[in-house]
Amino acid sequence: MRPVSLLLAGIALCTVTARASADEPAGTRQADGSQAAAVQAARVEMEAGNFVTACPAFKVAYREEPRPSTLFWLATCYDKWGRIATAAVHYDEYLTAFEQLSDLEQKAERDNEEAASARRHALEAKIPKVILRVPRNAPATTRVLRKSLEGGPPLEVRIGVPLPIDPGEHVLTTEIPGRPSVFTKFRLKEGENQVIDVVMPPATETGEPTKTATALQPVPSRFPKLDSGISGRRVAAYTLGGLGAVGIAGGLVMGIITWAQKEPIEKNCLPTNPKICNTTGVGAKQTAAITGMMSNVALPVGVALLGTGIALYFTEPPPSNFGKLGPGTQVRVGLGPMSGSVEVQW
Repeated sequence: MRPVSLLLAGIALCTVTARASADEPAGTRQADGSQAAAVQAARVEMEAGNFVTACPAFKVAYREEPRPSTLFWLATCYDKWGRIATAAVHYDEYLTAFEQLSDLEQKAERDNEEAASARRHALEAKIPKVILRVPRNAPATTRVLRKSLEGGPPLEVRIGVPLPIDPGEHVLTTEIPGRPSVFTKFRLKEGENQVIDVVMPPATETGEPTKTATALQPVPSRFPKLDSGISGRRVAAYTLGGLGAVGIAGGLVMGIITWAQKEPIEKNCLPTNPKICNTTGVGAKQTAAITGMMSNVALPVGVALLGTGIALYFTEPPPSNFGKLGPGTQVRVGLGPMSGSVEVQW
């Protein structure tokens, strides 16, 4: 009887499993299977170094079914390919998508999230940046286009701002209606910054058909604007801090000189009447009066300037970086007439 019971239980279990599989939407099972197979095939191509095939395959798989894990492998593929600016964009997209997952989904993606975050930080200093320049009298109809490495229509680029870009050779096309298009070629290495003067199309012999009354406006970019250098707030912090340090040092020196006049005054003035002094004593008293006043003024002014410089330095807003870089540390310093505060935030 027992073998028969086990056989019946096995048949029942198979029946329930088959029914559950039948109840699951066929399209979902097929999509999951095809998604996993496509991603696995792209990973094999990536590990073999066939990035021209692998990276577009990851992109197609993510377009058909936008899973965060597929986006992670897409960023990794561009990273291994050496196209680190493109990889940084996709790492940022992955980290944004990760924040929107449930706790259970985040637990499954934790390893990928840690790897993406660490790699994104490491890429920040390696991404090349270029500033494109055109003449001030360039026509308002001027367009500067960059050929996409993946094919497709050219992309318009911004003028006069730092643009993150992949290492390697790039070709720009400058277009002005009524003129023949011209090309500008340049090459960038990892971590390199360049300013490129865009080649402008020559005017036609029949005359200039375009107007130059309106200045050329920057065109939209696929990348955000970056911080181009030291800010005015940082300059003010350095200046005030330096002046404050000089004031404090001068005040201390004047105080030391004032203190040094004590002994000459005691030796050259009457103990019973300090106002009666010989020439040396009078000179020492005058010196002490002048240096003491200078010390009393220089020290508090120097402390105030130094404190203001420190406050400006630590409360400066963070620069506009290329994408989100994760958590950091901020220090805020507040100064008032009779109080002060320091706040550290992680």
